Amino acid sequence: NNNNNNNNNNSTNNMAPITTLVAPLQPIYALSEASNKNNSLRDFEYANHTKLKRTLSLTKPLNVSNSSLSLSDSTPLLPSRSFSNLYYSAPSSPQCMDWQKSIRFQVVVWHIGQIDMRQGRVPVTFRVTLYWNDEPMDDNNNDDELESIGSRGSAIWQMQGRKQAIQKEVKDIPLNTVAVPALSILNVVTFDTIGDAQVEMLREDTRLMRWTCMYRATLIQNDWRVDNFPHDDHDICLKLAILAERRPGELWDRQLWHLALATEADSRGSTRVPHGLLVDEVRIPEFMYNQDDGLQFELAPLKHGPLWKGSIDFERCLEVRLRVARDSSYFDKNIMPILSLLNFVAISVLCLKPEDFFQRALLTLNIGFVEFGLRMRTDSHLPNVSYQIKMQRILNEYFFGLMFLVLEACLVYDMQRRGSTMMVWVDALAATVKFGHNVYTLFHYYRDAARSRNKLLHGAKKEVLV
Repeated sequence: NNNNNNNNNNSTNNMAPITTLVAPLQPIYALSEASNKNNSLRDFEYANHTKLKRTLSLTKPLNVSNSSLSLSDSTPLLPSRSFSNLYYSAPSSPQCMDWQKSIRFQVVVWHIGQIDMRQGRVPVTFRVTLYWNDEPMDDNNNDDELESIGSRGSAIWQMQGRKQAIQKEVKDIPLNTVAVPALSILNVVTFDTIGDAQVEMLREDTRLMRWTCMYRATLIQNDWRVDNFPHDDHDICLKLAILAERRPGELWDRQLWHLALATEADSRGSTRVPHGLLVDEVRIPEFMYNQDDGLQFELAPLKHGPLWKGSIDFERCLEVRLRVARDSSYFDKNIMPILSLLNFVAISVLCLKPEDFFQRALLTLNIGFVEFGLRMRTDSHLPNVSYQIKMQRILNEYFFGLMFLVLEACLVYDMQRRGSTMMVWVDALAATVKFGHNVYTLFHYYRDAARSRNKLLHGAKKEVLV
């Protein structure tokens, strides 16, 4: 028994202490099995986080006794510098992100086509670039593999499917394989790629990788409403995410690999804004935008992802937004002036005597038919929605006002036949009401036009949200 106790004590003293992996957010503890034969710990090693299938968070560190594993406060801690990048919390700004364990996005928009307001579709041409630091190679094989690659000539990275890239020599001999995050476009109807995706290692010391691809896509915008047409404004939104292999223990574990925005160190001055921009030559038919504000970036919770509500362990997606406002010049300079002029002409018809009822009604109806034809023409430019928009309300009010004048002419004609002397006051009241409505409508219409333009061009510039 004494010999066995001595052996056990010696084995315990020679054995490396059981320590914990300290990370900035929370500790990760790796457990190993105790031997039942000699009551000592066997085959214990620290697992790499890409191979760690199950982790257990404990409130106290581990301690090893002669019989089993138990919890104690006396176990020494492993220095955390080797594992400082294992976990980190979601940052409040791009500058405080730990770039060694993140997938960084850069989005450059090259073209925005004709917007289909009826179906909420926007054709967009854009380039997405992903930056990440690949896992370092084994220390034993790192130098040998680099020497073999250099001795065999130049090498390039080439995509193989969506999730990985292979390194090839000029002779098409695969040299190495690197895992690539699989990009997902969440709000897309159809898309195709322009050319092939490109993969490149920018720095060998940090294994900084860059994946880039240009897309031509039709985006869905189901949350748009046009109640204030033609002075409506909208956000063109592009949603990007990494969804494949994001569960705990998988290759792109969302607890280990957070989404972030590219930095100057990633883009190396390739764009004016490191995380992306809107090319200055982009013009959107029938819409305008503030070139000084440009694109707005936000890392938002993915609501249909796992555990997003009331949990810190939720998936995120990158939302790239562009605030646009409709160019209402066609309605401001053509439709509204004609409508207001026709209504002022209809008011002047009230100057005719009450006994000229036929002439008054005929002229007013002719003006009404002109407005009705203008309404049919204008409807072809309006979105086809199930609710009434502002322009339709204005057209309806003007047309109903003309019908009101026809009924008023019939009323004063009947009053004259009955010998009443109030016809002049009735005509004056009708003219005042119609004139006041016309002025009120024009004032609010052009006030909304000015507000919409000032809100877009002189509004407060938004900050990047992450």
